[in-house]
Amino acid sequence: MSTSTRSTLPRRALLVAAATCGAMAVGNVPADAIWQHSSATYIEFQDTCRDGVRFGGAVLVTGIAEPYATMAVAAQPVPTTWPGGTQQWPMRRAIKVPFLQTPQDIPVDDPNNPGETATVDHMGYFTLRYQTQLKPGTMALNIEDANPDSAVNTAEVTDCYLYAPIDVQPGSSKNKVPIGHGNVTVAVLSTKTFSAKKVDATTYRFGPKNARAKSKALRDVNKDKRLDLVLTFGSKAAGLTCLTKTVHIHGTTQSGGKLEGSGKVRPTGCPA
Repeated sequence: MSTSTRSTLPRRALLVAAATCGAMAVGNVPADAIWQHSSATYIEFQDTCRDGVRFGGAVLVTGIAEPYATMAVAAQPVPTTWPGGTQQWPMRRAIKVPFLQTPQDIPVDDPNNPGETATVDHMGYFTLRYQTQLKPGTMALNIEDANPDSAVNTAEVTDCYLYAPIDVQPGSSKNKVPIGHGNVTVAVLSTKTFSAKKVDATTYRFGPKNARAKSKALRDVNKDKRLDLVLTFGSKAAGLTCLTKTVHIHGTTQSGGKLEGSGKVRPTGCPA
């Protein structure tokens, strides 16, 4: 049964977001992060791929101790100004920016004052997927539902892969995995926009003990006429137990982008 993975370009150590729109755990701002000002909010671009964007969102001090509910909007081509949330955007999703118990200073993009900071009391990281795939070039993002008073913050769309499907134990819909012996097979599936041949099989690690793959192969496991990367891992080496309900895999693309994925499994060979 297939599930979804995501990838990022290695600009910095990133927190991991949900495969759909969702807030990430709030953490310290990376040292090289620069936040773009947009009215009362700030945006920190992390990854802008053809089918999605990962970004940080922050809000100037409000004093309201609850998540800041808003809408994120993406556009391509880039608008001159935001006309408001009245038209169809490639991406428009509700997000909630978590409240910070302690306000935090973030470095902002003030060309007249290098090193300038702003104090925010809401901050979070998000991953949002486009409804239609973008093209390499410039895109714009706004987290105030295209508020006309907002600045138009932009970033370059890169040829990375934010999402790609995987299949744990391909050919089995129940995803049964043996415990203490045997192997577990994980297939990274190619799509119209993602070629599994572009991932570096030697970098993949699987399970709680980050096992290396015992074998690799390219074959079409889901009969869509695209070659998929099939990796085999030892169940014991991976650290799977009778309590394992979800398995995780991570690796990199040949260009250095990171891929991470997870899937539900059913342990077998365990005491009744």
